[in-house]
Amino acid sequence: MRDWTDTADAYARSFARLCAGTVPHILDRAPTTGRALDAGTGTGTVAAALAESGWNVEGVDAATDMVRHARAAHPGVTFTAASLPDLPFASGRFDLTVANFVVNHVPKPRAAVVELARVTAPGGCVIVTIWPSAPISPMNALWNEVMARAGATPPGGQRLPAADDFARTPDGLPSLLTEGGLVDAAAAEISWDFVIPADDLWRGVEAGIATVGTAYRAQDEEGRAAMRQAFDELSGGGILTLPSTAIIATATRR
Repeated sequence: MRDWTDTADAYARSFARLCAGTVPHILDRAPTTGRALDAGTGTGTVAAALAESGWNVEGVDAATDMVRHARAAHPGVTFTAASLPDLPFASGRFDLTVANFVVNHVPKPRAAVVELARVTAPGGCVIVTIWPSAPISPMNALWNEVMARAGATPPGGQRLPAADDFARTPDGLPSLLTEGGLVDAAAAEISWDFVIPADDLWRGVEAGIATVGTAYRAQDEEGRAAMRQAFDELSGGGILTLPSTAIIATATRR
């Protein structure tokens, strides 16, 4: 997704809750407290969790709507509109730099990692999470079935050029961090159950978030109604429990 304008409230009720599943794993891997940056903070979930753990946190996001929401939700944390790979901070400012589901969204992942390394202090820690490329997640399987039942055509993929892309695997993510100038990179798969009311999740789709949201926005009125009907049939309109898996990697600034 490239345009997050006016999506923060819907994102907070839907996909932000999915992305929050990594928070305990990030906190487990974070070193002792100090200055921390949450790059691509979204609605500020990771930044707030770090602040509650004693970190002096700053969060940045490219979308001003996300920054607005994060400031309102977490008034004790500083949030600024900024994006990778051009962060408005001096080199070595942070003891911990986190990018939760960010480098898999930016057009230049390697440049993003170089910038994450630049703003991290020597000996500081960088923590990055991404979605794996395989196997297909239960959530994506749900969206594929919704589109199939509704006769909706999924939007065309926007693959990065080979020179900019990286393998979304437990081996590929550490390699990306190493290429960006970090050392001692290591990764692991983590899993959790994403539990959410079906109506809340659908709000993210209506806002155009994720691939399924892009597909929904591309339909005419009849197509959108068909997608909603398919979703209601598959979800039962109740509470969804969707097993989720991500890759988390840690690395150190030289």
